[in-house]
Amino acid sequence: QAAREDPEWDFRQRPNEEGGPQTAHAQTAKPATDGRNKLTSQFDKLSRVEIEDNKKRSMQPLHRLSPEDGLTMSFDDAYSADVDIPVRPEWTYGESKSVVEGREAAYFNSWLERLRASDEEVSLYEKNLEVWRQLWRVVEISDILLLIVDVRHPVLHFPPSLYRYITETTGKPLVVVLNKTDLVAENTVQAWMHYFKQRFPAVVLTRFCCYRDEALVDDTAVASMKMRRQRPRRRTHDSRLVGDLFAACRSVCETDKLGLVGWEDLIARYTDKVEEEEDSDSGDESSDGEPDEPVAPNEDADEEAHHGERVSSKYVTLGLVGHPNVGKSTIINSIVRRTVVSTSRTPGHTKHFQTIHVTPTLRLCDCPGLVFPCVVGRPMQVLAGLYNIAQVQEPYTSVQYLAERVPVERVLALHPPADARDPENFVWSAWAICEAFAIDRGFYTSRGARPDVYRASLHILRWVLDGRILLSFKPPGFFRDFAYLKELAKEETQASVRSSDSASESSDTESKQPIAQKSMFALLDEENC
Repeated sequence: QAAREDPEWDFRQRPNEEGGPQTAHAQTAKPATDGRNKLTSQFDKLSRVEIEDNKKRSMQPLHRLSPEDGLTMSFDDAYSADVDIPVRPEWTYGESKSVVEGREAAYFNSWLERLRASDEEVSLYEKNLEVWRQLWRVVEISDILLLIVDVRHPVLHFPPSLYRYITETTGKPLVVVLNKTDLVAENTVQAWMHYFKQRFPAVVLTRFCCYRDEALVDDTAVASMKMRRQRPRRRTHDSRLVGDLFAACRSVCETDKLGLVGWEDLIARYTDKVEEEEDSDSGDESSDGEPDEPVAPNEDADEEAHHGERVSSKYVTLGLVGHPNVGKSTIINSIVRRTVVSTSRTPGHTKHFQTIHVTPTLRLCDCPGLVFPCVVGRPMQVLAGLYNIAQVQEPYTSVQYLAERVPVERVLALHPPADARDPENFVWSAWAICEAFAIDRGFYTSRGARPDVYRASLHILRWVLDGRILLSFKPPGFFRDFAYLKELAKEETQASVRSSDSASESSDTESKQPIAQKSMFALLDEENC
């Protein structure tokens, strides 16, 4: 009846057995015994009252934020010292599987209670023990851990507690991969690399992108965002950065295993390798096409892992860990140069860790993405792709969070309502943006033929996830004092001078030398910003 009266009403929100609305903690984390749902992520649900309040709040005029206030993010903004991740309790090989599992379950439940009792307001995070066990197993069997982060908001994908667990508790090397660099401008990538090196001097950084698109000069300009709205159907698949990734792994590989892999030949294999592929825009299907030979999960993993998988002396294992939707499986497909791991925009698509051999002595281990506890708001987590957009109960708050930082109505070229008294000075709200977008795209409800605001809001969120609407955060101070740009200006100027000197020495004629173009960072340095 409620769905017939309100087309935007979410059918997933139904009263509990007592007839009252669901509370935020109505669903507690319980071990899943069903084989199909064993590795299904578990999150808290919003109550009907919270949904209605958020819906009304989205109809209020937007409060626009300056870039310094709205588009910068630090580790202090995303994580708290009181919020950590669960680590596997100590165990011995002589213990039985049931004893180890019982200790892990007791520890995990105590961790959940401690997190709920914390004074910090923790957002969505993984509450299924089986999913966390996948992370523990990947860390155990890996020689080198690759933490994949989305360069649009890398701080959110870099939990300091995970960094301490890998580098201090296990003592294993960690390589941070800034992925999807084709979605942002070069100055954004360089600024984040500079920021990470300042905060974590020992961390090894590398960049990666699977597609070669036209580079953005300014990823905060509306004109650039409008260009990104129309993504080409055919994109250039670029595997050249795989060599840089392997070079970073070689730099941290243990000495006794360095000779197992022919790193030089492996890096040279990915030089100037570019392939064309057709990009699919279908919902949950693989964005890389049909897999040639899908890699099946390790059938003996459940049995072996509880007795502790030792790090093999025959292989160098690279474990890929991180949040959902950061591109772990896509990186693996780029390395292998064919679809061996299916990919999807749906978080949690990878259900079980999988091992893929690159060479007879080098293998990759793909860990399912899981949501680490943090203190950022739920809308930001939805925009970052940590939660399945199709299951978002109330998407208007996320659209409001986006519109306060990005002029969505200008990017989408939306028009005010026809009955607006003063169209030129119309004050937008998140609800008005979704309604105008529904009219522009022809989204109407089957009953009443009203603009389908709910469908339009989900469509906007999917475009943000795909990069068509760019929400890119910057390090603290990026917009205020250009400290990162000035530092990068010196580095680029020195690189330009070295390049010009090299070109002069190699010239066999006295022809006129080309004038080196100055980058925007060099110009900023000259202006003494």
